[in-house]
Amino acid sequence: MTYKKTVLIIPPNDAEAVMIRKLADKLGLSVIESKQHHGASLDKGHDYVQEVKEGGYSQAVVVEMPGSKAEARLRKLGVKLDIIDHHHYTGLSRAHDAQGRLLPSSLEQFLIKFKITDQQLKKWGFTPRLVRGIGIQDRGYVWALQDEGYSAKEIKAVMAFHDSLIAHLQNPQTEARKERLAQAAWERRKKWREFLIITTRADIQLRPRLSRMVVQQIKKPTSMIIVEHGRGLIYVQESPYALHLFERFGGFTFGLDRNWGHRNEKQKKPITLRDVKKAIEVVHRKNRLSD
Repeated sequence: MTYKKTVLIIPPNDAEAVMIRKLADKLGLSVIESKQHHGASLDKGHDYVQEVKEGGYSQAVVVEMPGSKAEARLRKLGVKLDIIDHHHYTGLSRAHDAQGRLLPSSLEQFLIKFKITDQQLKKWGFTPRLVRGIGIQDRGYVWALQDEGYSAKEIKAVMAFHDSLIAHLQNPQTEARKERLAQAAWERRKKWREFLIITTRADIQLRPRLSRMVVQQIKKPTSMIIVEHGRGLIYVQESPYALHLFERFGGFTFGLDRNWGHRNEKQKKPITLRDVKKAIEVVHRKNRLSD
């Protein structure tokens, strides 16, 4: 099958997106690559609509780049728009299907949409179990791999494959600094209720490394509140409160609606650790009263 009139729009900024881009190349899909980091939007950084128009494409497949204005413009042009996503965003829910069921990861959706089989993956030189593992871990991290029957050895292989996919995105010196800062933040962790609270003033992302430390040292899903002051981000992970926090503060969800994050922006009242604790306490009290 050929896809001359189809274009993929994607920000290859994590392992899942990099894997999708590799598969798109094997399919012969045209690709418009966004240079945006996490939080990418079709409305930011580039006129994607104009590029689609100039390319003469009749179908655009957009991966994890919500942008209502650009989406409306594409549809007005008569372009068939296919959204691949599995997250909630402020004012926009893309984590569920029309029946309200949680959607699989974007990689899993891509494999289904383009009918990519294990046989095809092998023909292209990929190990199907690893490729599908990247989608599973993006959906629910290591714990989802365990639920899907991956052995400890297989999980280690998936995570090694994950790291190889993003190696070109990383600077070895920066990664070494991240390791030091993450270790220091981990050692300062505190306990509040069922949560580990980890705060850092670092100006680089530490959350993925802190999550990996949970896997290595605790070896089971663990509720955490991570505050990255230097980046203006706050996360609550592996928690039944994620959707409540999203409804209260906006932001975004990930990991089967058990993880929530929020980026504080200039000119807006910041969401603080105190705010998050208070919101969790309110939900906890309501739940206790209803029992």
